[in-house]
Amino acid sequence: MDPSPETPASDARPRITDADYVTRARGLIERAIRRRWADGLITKDSDGVFTAFLGAGEIERLMRPTTAAEPVTIVEDYAYDPGSPLGKLVANLGLAPSEADLIALLLACEVDPASSRLVAYLGGNQQQFAMTIDLTYEIVYRLRDTRQAVTAALLHRDLAPHRRLRRLRYIVLDGADSRVTLAQGLRLHPRLTAWLVGGESLDAELTAHARLFAPRDPLGEVDAEQLKRVTAALQSPERLLMVDGPARSGRELLLRFGAARCGRELLVVGGRGLGAERVVAAFREASLRGALLAFTEASELLSAEPLLRLRECLDVVEDTVSLIGSGESSTAVAGLRPLVNVAVTVPPHTERQRMWRTYLGDDTALEEKQVKEIAALYNLGIAGIIQASSNARDTATFEGRKLNRRDVALAVRNLFDSDLSTVAQRAEVNQSWEDVVLPEDLAESVEHIIDRIRWRNDVLGDWGFARKMGKGLGITVLFSGEPGTGKSMVAGLVARELGLDLYMIDLARVTSKWLGETEKNLGRAFDAAEAGHVLLLFDEADSILGKRSEVKSSNDRYANLETNFILTRLEQFSGIAIFTTNLAQAVDPAVSRRMSAHVKFTFPEIEQRVELWRRMIPKETPLDEEIDFNELASQFELSGGFIRNVVLRAAYLAIREGKGLTMDILGRAARQEYSERGSLLVGGRLV
Repeated sequence: MDPSPETPASDARPRITDADYVTRARGLIERAIRRRWADGLITKDSDGVFTAFLGAGEIERLMRPTTAAEPVTIVEDYAYDPGSPLGKLVANLGLAPSEADLIALLLACEVDPASSRLVAYLGGNQQQFAMTIDLTYEIVYRLRDTRQAVTAALLHRDLAPHRRLRRLRYIVLDGADSRVTLAQGLRLHPRLTAWLVGGESLDAELTAHARLFAPRDPLGEVDAEQLKRVTAALQSPERLLMVDGPARSGRELLLRFGAARCGRELLVVGGRGLGAERVVAAFREASLRGALLAFTEASELLSAEPLLRLRECLDVVEDTVSLIGSGESSTAVAGLRPLVNVAVTVPPHTERQRMWRTYLGDDTALEEKQVKEIAALYNLGIAGIIQASSNARDTATFEGRKLNRRDVALAVRNLFDSDLSTVAQRAEVNQSWEDVVLPEDLAESVEHIIDRIRWRNDVLGDWGFARKMGKGLGITVLFSGEPGTGKSMVAGLVARELGLDLYMIDLARVTSKWLGETEKNLGRAFDAAEAGHVLLLFDEADSILGKRSEVKSSNDRYANLETNFILTRLEQFSGIAIFTTNLAQAVDPAVSRRMSAHVKFTFPEIEQRVELWRRMIPKETPLDEEIDFNELASQFELSGGFIRNVVLRAAYLAIREGKGLTMDILGRAARQEYSERGSLLVGGRLV
């Protein structure tokens, strides 16, 4: 005798059960099968060949009007084991009983072959299992109430696009744009399936972008008042916590302390290159774990499609979400939630000196004077100091010696190299001051620039000038002059003198045809340099420093936007940058005024050219005769850059001919240089 549709769900015992969601799902599926048997929607063919297909008699019976409704047993709500992953998910998300049953059903069909085969039978498809909304309605919703309008409304509520299950893609619908509702496919997102069966590792979509921190205090220290404000924000629902400040200043560290105070895990996701789908994945992962969510490099996130997904996810997540480094882009989310703003700053020089000494440790080869120089040179916050100190100690330990100044320099470089490598290239400086010849007044100007960089923390901090100056505390210098007068070389020597890495900005990689991309790339370079670990060199910077013009086309408008951006950043910049140009008159006057210094490189006089010829020939170079440097300087009116080219060309000529340098070879090399440069007059000034 076949079981009747009134058989209680408790009497339907699955053969194999190792989790309550399997037991519950199997009971719901069997109840639905009996209901469809009773309704004649599937046949009970004994040989199993045509079991799921209706014949003409069954169709005719379905078309007859019914006079009375059959009695229906209502399915009661079920409480899943609160210690199981599904039970925890129900509690964390506040799921309704029908939503919990829906997930249990889909999960059972993912992991229990018997459940999937029963659902295939119920759907009339013996060949391939496919869950549809039609089957979901029959199994989970139809027997929850005798009124179809009520159960249909419940189904559409749970699967509405604005609900959390759909918005965070816990559940994925297939064919939503091309099929009627009941025919649409339905499945769990693979990440949810993995989580519910015990997958504790991070979502594979996020492993390259995210880090998960346990709820405990990290190594380091933060401002007590800021920590109190952050903790209060994280404990409040539906807020946006905007944490801004320089790179490696301790913004993320502050959030980690705050999350620890709340007893919550913290999921930190990088915003650069994240994409819209991974934004959703980040919210889904945080919700699954009950973790607080923070996005770094948030300015990269607050544009186009990722911003749209962020807005949608904020609608269904109650926890406060943190955005690190949103900058001016914060206006894009200003109206979504109440904002809490926290600005993390780099501590003053004396405080940085204490931090370096603390986190570098006592077992080093550094003198107190060197620690003071490190604190002055690297404008790092607590997070950068901790990480650089750890990396420097690790290098020294690996090599079996005490930590030295070089270890610190290398560690700081590695902190920011990835940020700069997208728009700049690190340049090795092999020359020395012996290789350059400068007029006395020009040498004095360069020396003044070095002093400003070396002693700026003492003057601005200890002597209190930062309070008086207000903004624009960085060192920005414009080097102008004819080609070959030594502008780029002197910039490199300044960096070498101060122990700074020199990064040459590749303007071809910085400038972009896409609106806003040039400013974004420039901002990235400025942000990395502000930590004080590098000297940025913008060689041939005319294209980004040009005069603003009357707007007659979109090109004029975009060019003006770039110049305006440079003006704004120069006022806020606290790092070190040198701009070179051959056309000082082409630079916007407002840009020139905002430079810390403007050094004009003049064409070398004959006395300077004599010295340049003399210094350009290495002492190891063989000479077949005495070189008359006075004659060379008088005969060829060349700047240092062109003299270098001539000497190098002459060296290759000499070695090919199997002899040392001679006046004849140097003269021939010079005439070839003039010829290749298109000069009709040999001996005149090359530009």
